[in-house]
This record gives sequence, structure tokens and C-alpha cells, in this order.
Amino acid sequence: MRDADTNAYCPMIEHNLNGPCHEGRRMDEGSILVVGVGGVGCTWAERAHASCTELADLLLIDADETSFAGAAAAHCLHLDAGGDGRGTAALPELAAHRLRDGIGSVAPLLERAELLLLMTGLGGGTGSGASAELAFLARESDCLVITIAGLPFAEQPLRCNIAEAAMPALEENSHVCIRVSMERLAWQARRRDEDWRTGSGWIGELVEGLVTTLAKVGKINLDLMDLRTVINRPGNATLIVGTGTTDRPEQVVLEARKSPLSDLTVDGASGCMIQVEGGPDMTLSHLNEVTDAFVSSLDPDCQVIMGARASDEMVGRIRLVAVVSGL
Repeated sequence: MRDADTNAYCPMIEHNLNGPCHEGRRMDEGSILVVGVGGVGCTWAERAHASCTELADLLLIDADETSFAGAAAAHCLHLDAGGDGRGTAALPELAAHRLRDGIGSVAPLLERAELLLLMTGLGGGTGSGASAELAFLARESDCLVITIAGLPFAEQPLRCNIAEAAMPALEENSHVCIRVSMERLAWQARRRDEDWRTGSGWIGELVEGLVTTLAKVGKINLDLMDLRTVINRPGNATLIVGTGTTDRPEQVVLEARKSPLSDLTVDGASGCMIQVEGGPDMTLSHLNEVTDAFVSSLDPDCQVIMGARASDEMVGRIRLVAVVSGL
């Protein structure tokens, strides 16, 4: 499978493979790979990766070559059989087939990755077909797979049917699969005065927070084993992100609870990994206020793993990233 002739079905386009983003940097337990599959997924992944280019590799996969435009720091896999640009619209099985035939081109990325952050939009052909297949191949390589899957708008019945059919396999092949309602994301984007098509800031903040949590040494450091410990608990899991200011740290938790990335409530969760990031002005009091407010709604016996780090870029601000399981 990894040695297939990619030119038959899946010519590969590679950008800047010798650039600074592809030097094989590894966190303690391995490397991080940010992946976008399909048009929406590629947009989300590229925007999210822009905030952590030195800490993770980027892979973009689509049948439409325009998804790679301007992605100078990415590995790109073009799922276009004949180079005619017809793509895989509404043909998930075709997209999965092309991915299997072309995976050898990017096999080294999967082989060295310990964490795969997969972003995709369901309802079309590429995201609905290739995402689950990629997640399966990554898990076969013993990679931890976290997926963020965008669901179509309700007024798109055909896309909704395709997305509904694709979701079970994607959830089965992912350690964590977060459903993102496009309606919910668009509504939150209007509040933020941002574009929902780019993830309206939420997805980028989540990826940046999770990557820096695992790839940088903080005041209280977390690593991939902590993440595996929390994720491998029975029940559903989700990821939450919230931002605020040091003068109102309680707003961080309120913002996190309004995140559009999941409609699951965290009440009663049995496992939680929390990372709080702030500037040099973040005090122990800020840290305690944020974590106590978040943990208070979890199960009294919840296993909580906490980390914290300070960076100059976060002066006056606080960000909470939480992985919650056992829901």
C-alpha cells in the first residue's frame, strides 16, 4: 500500500520540502502532524499551522489543486487521477481509493508522527472519503489521531446525507473526533467578526494551544503520554479552548464553555488535561482561578492533569486548552 505507483492515480505536489518546517523536529514522544483533507480542511489546517510552523509539520490533501495555493510550508498530496481537475465531488469511495494509492508519497510523515491533528469538512467527496482512510492508516502506525470534522449546513440535504454516512468510520478511526456544526461556527464567527470558513479563530487557537502544550517546555510541562492517558478513558472525549485577559480570568472559562467545537457538556467528566498559557504577568492566582472554575464542574473523582506555560506573546492574555474525556 505504501509502495503504490502514485502517478497512476494520485500525482503528488510538494512545496518547500527542504525548508525549515521539515527538519524532523520531535517532541519528547515524537512529532506532530497537522493535516487538512478537502477544501475546508485544508483552509483550517493551513491557518492553524501558521501559528506553530516551527513545532509541527503540515500536510494538505485535496482533489482541487487550488487548495494548495500559497501553502509554501506544506507537503501536498493531490488526489486528481488524470490531472483534469474534475475532483471527487460526492464520490467519497473514489477519494478513499486515490488516497490508498497515493499514501506512499507521504508515508514518512505518518511513520514519524506521534500525534495527528486532522481537520476536514464532511459532505463532499474528498473529506468524506479520504479522512477516515487517513485516520485508519495513522492509527495503524500507532499514531494518536485527533479529528475536527465540520458538518454541512442543514439546508444542504445531499451533503448532510454524505456526512452522516461518513461519520461512523471517521469516529471509529480517530481517538477523538469533534463534530463542528457549520451553523454554530458561523454564528460564533459573527460575534467575533471573523470568517467561519477559516475556523473563525477557534480552530487555530485550539491547534496552537495543543501543539505548544506538547512541543514546548512550560512551567508545568505536559507531554504526549499525559494526552494518551486522558484520551484512552471510556466514553466520549472533546477539546475545549477559551481565551481572556488577566484582569478578568473568570471569562476564560465562560468563553471556553461557549466554544463551537463541540455540543457535549463537560459536566461529570472523568478525565481532563488542562493547559493554561499566559504572559510573564500571569500569576499563580490567575492559574488557580482559571483551573478551579473549570474543574469545579467535573466529576469529583475526575483525574486532572494540569500544565502551564508563559510566553511573551501572551502578555495580558490567558488561554485555556482542555482535553476532556469520559463523557
